[in-house]
Amino acid sequence: MSYEKVLGEVVRDVRLRAGLTHDACAEVINASHLRQVEKGLAAVRIDTLVALCGVLGVSPSQLLLVVEARSASLDVERHLSASNKHLRALLDAGRFEPFTQEDAARGVRGQKADATRDETRRLQAEGLSKAEIARQLSVTVRTVERYWIKRTE
Repeated sequence: MSYEKVLGEVVRDVRLRAGLTHDACAEVINASHLRQVEKGLAAVRIDTLVALCGVLGVSPSQLLLVVEARSASLDVERHLSASNKHLRALLDAGRFEPFTQEDAARGVRGQKADATRDETRRLQAEGLSKAEIARQLSVTVRTVERYWIKRTE
């Protein structure tokens, strides 16, 4: 079953459990559009989903966690436990740490360049040749030369 269809079913179930009609949600989403969403026939914008969740009395993350569990045919409690463990591992690994505007603008290529520069300089300090560093980092000698610190004596 498609993610949109499962999302629609979960929205429908939560709405019905909350005792709300389609018209009761009309403040944030047109009733006919909500019917289409609940049938999995229409997409819903994220800002509309957030507002709809507010009306339904659940957070978007809670709603989506249930959608993920149902999509994978998993027990919601088990999925919640596994999801919490995975989130903890991601947090511990720093995957959700914010970047400065400057670092974000540099992107992945800039981060890789910084890592290559730092590793080149570290290996240079250990006495490795340019060719050895290039082999070890799987880059060209020209790349190593770009980051090579020229010693003045």
